[in-house]
Amino acid sequence: MINNIKYFTILFVLLTLLSCRKDIESPEISFTADKVNLQVGETVTFNISGDAETFAIFTGDNTHEFSKSHLAVTAGVDVDQEEVVLTADSLVSLTPGLTAKVYNYNDSLVGGTPLSVETILGNLETLVDKKYTNKETAAYEIYLFMEDLGSAEARDMVNLYYENHSVLLAPEGGFSIGVAINRDEKSFEYAYNEPGTYTVTLIATNASYKKYSGSGYQDDRTSSGSEYDLNRTIKEISITVQ
Repeated sequence: MINNIKYFTILFVLLTLLSCRKDIESPEISFTADKVNLQVGETVTFNISGDAETFAIFTGDNTHEFSKSHLAVTAGVDVDQEEVVLTADSLVSLTPGLTAKVYNYNDSLVGGTPLSVETILGNLETLVDKKYTNKETAAYEIYLFMEDLGSAEARDMVNLYYENHSVLLAPEGGFSIGVAINRDEKSFEYAYNEPGTYTVTLIATNASYKKYSGSGYQDDRTSSGSEYDLNRTIKEISITVQ
């Protein structure tokens, strides 16, 4: 009995400490290079001192510019999300082709129940101006109205007639990527292939304990970065390559 009391006392103290943990601190680090003036093909060594849970370096050349990274581009805004919608004008445009396909299906039908163009168009009218965050869901809802025409027909209808209202945040050529740095070794060697002045960016990140939301994964197993508090320190070095 005494052992059980000790066990639950220790457990209570641990849970209290975890729940009362203060906000995570920004990593205290320094970021240096063994040289900042290089020749093309010459190797530079970047060194990091201090501790953080993760480190990433953006070397500043093509496809590795921090300003074009997902973190920088999406800071303070919603991330890319697809949005497609069937407009009233689009419904008018698709009606002749859909009508012809329904008639062809009915003409070739042996037994069974013919499709009704009026019923299908009436169902499609209920979807006008409904916004979808992915084309697959939009196509599936169309398919439910006209299963006999097939899922491919529903997908084609979305691709051809649904308007794309997506706001794309990714820069031309896609997001730049960084290089993950071993937090125990904390050094990185690199050589530039073209002359120029490059801004090398180090991102050091600390994360909080996991913050469970809702049922705590009992009903929903979806994981998200929003379940962690993140605190970052950003350091830059200018490198000139001749």
